[in-house]
Amino acid sequence: MKYGIFALGLVALAGTANAAFFVEAEANNTPGTANFVGVYAPPGDAFLVDGTLPVGDVDYFRFSVTGAAEIKAAVYGRPDSTAGDSFMYLLAADGTTILESDDDDNIGFFSSLEKNVAAGTYFLKVDRFAGTPAFEYKLVVGINVVPAPASLGLLGLGGMVASRRRRA
Repeated sequence: MKYGIFALGLVALAGTANAAFFVEAEANNTPGTANFVGVYAPPGDAFLVDGTLPVGDVDYFRFSVTGAAEIKAAVYGRPDSTAGDSFMYLLAADGTTILESDDDDNIGFFSSLEKNVAAGTYFLKVDRFAGTPAFEYKLVVGINVVPAPASLGLLGLGGMVASRRRRA
């Protein structure tokens, strides 16, 4: 069991080895002032954010996907996962419609969420649970973008052509 968890950790680290890294920058307290963290196309990618949530603060991050995508996001305490209590929202392009939210589905009192979405622009909002003292966090987001059906069709045709053998 211990080795299985270690192996999963290595796979997770290998999967995010090329992830974009950002440091949260104020003022990002509204959807209009959100930190932009990229546009993601097939096959997808990941990004990491180091941030701080002082009392009275909330952080917004804006990103876009070019096709249907699976979004997985998690908040962890920094330097450890015992201090803090996060609340996270995935918001639609208008910055107010809540598509998914979470309070405590991650380690301790930290949040994580998973949602399938269509192509478009989205926001992640990281907040503190009411009454929680200030804390530093790491936001880890993985985005798997599904190619358009036409692209998959061309890929299939290419595979058929490549595998075709000449017969005499």
